[in-house]
Amino acid sequence: MIENHKIVRDPIHGDIKITGILVDLLKTPEVQRLHNIKQLGFAHLVFPGAHHTRFEHSLGSSMIASQIADILGLKEMEKELITCAAQLHDIGHGPFSHTLESILMERFGVDHVDLTEKLILGNYDILEVKEQQFISAPKVHEILDKYQVNEKDIVNIIRGKLSKRSYLSQLLNSTIDVDQLDYLMRDAYYTGVAYGMIDLQRLLQTIMIHKGNLTMMRKGVNVVENILMARALMYSSVYFHKTVRIPELMLSKALEEIPDAEPFEFFRMTDAEIMTSLKTMGRFQQEIITRLKYRDLFKQAYAVSLQDLDKQGIKAVKRLEDVSTRREKERELEDTFCIPKGHIIIDVPRPELLRAEPRINKTDIQVIDRNEIKTLDDFTPVAKAIRSRIAPDWAIMLITDEKYRKIVAKKSERILFS
Repeated sequence: MIENHKIVRDPIHGDIKITGILVDLLKTPEVQRLHNIKQLGFAHLVFPGAHHTRFEHSLGSSMIASQIADILGLKEMEKELITCAAQLHDIGHGPFSHTLESILMERFGVDHVDLTEKLILGNYDILEVKEQQFISAPKVHEILDKYQVNEKDIVNIIRGKLSKRSYLSQLLNSTIDVDQLDYLMRDAYYTGVAYGMIDLQRLLQTIMIHKGNLTMMRKGVNVVENILMARALMYSSVYFHKTVRIPELMLSKALEEIPDAEPFEFFRMTDAEIMTSLKTMGRFQQEIITRLKYRDLFKQAYAVSLQDLDKQGIKAVKRLEDVSTRREKERELEDTFCIPKGHIIIDVPRPELLRAEPRINKTDIQVIDRNEIKTLDDFTPVAKAIRSRIAPDWAIMLITDEKYRKIVAKKSERILFS
């Protein structure tokens, strides 16, 4: 019998062999769409090499999951569950990955994980009505049904809620999960920074299961330190780089200023499709998309870090975490300085960071030392230091058109904190 498999050449992991159900999942429209969703949104405007996609990240995550499953001696059914979950964990991402997620959360209280769940369970179709007549490939939920793979188990692994076999959930939701391992290495490679380099093979030699939980040997502590440092530095230096954040805020504002916009329809789109669609929506949207196309970005007019704020300032930041309060302040600033609507944006990034990466403060991996279970804090101060590290660098940032920057920079602080 000839094995159904494919070999994909990957710059991070070398040849990735894809077999069985993963081959069929690869052909689904939900997975193929990820070819057209940039992994890092607008990071290519700062790091020109960052044009990699969610598709290759999903393949890499699944490959690492397969390696770990073999090392841990998981049953074939368990290996199938974790590799499928790793390959499918990002299929709910909208254009430019996390860029528009805040709008979906604000209007509907859902995020890309919720959309991923809907797609896996067959409750949502990624294809537009006009597209359905041209695409005959089976959907994700149909492939899972064909191979008799439990969709709810896949969802629970992705959400980190599989109670009976916790180690499977932890392989996709923990300090050392396969998602982070791949994206840190991949993003470092394509952005050209050195922060995300991880000794993956060393980690794989020290990982184990103890009493149903994912744990590691003491000799792997230094690798985990490396992962925690890499994650912290990538967030402050790449993912929340000021000039990466600004175009994301501009695109979000362009969508937000469409009164009757249906975010779910935009989330079906690819990066190129949303740029084309928004350009036809109105003058402001046309301006923003044109400026993004030619990298004529808004500029930072004001920013302050949490450390530089007193108690009253911290309270003001908390108030501005509320979207409606933030929009009122933007309108007040526009009226005060006679600036056109949409040309001042207030960014309070901390809540969005925690939504996009809820694991950012997690350092809770268990460590086996002479048959005794300990925490990472028992061996290194790095874990505690990482938890106390604040990313991004600003608690509030105000951006605007270059021609308004000077006046806004001089007089905005009083209005922001009043």
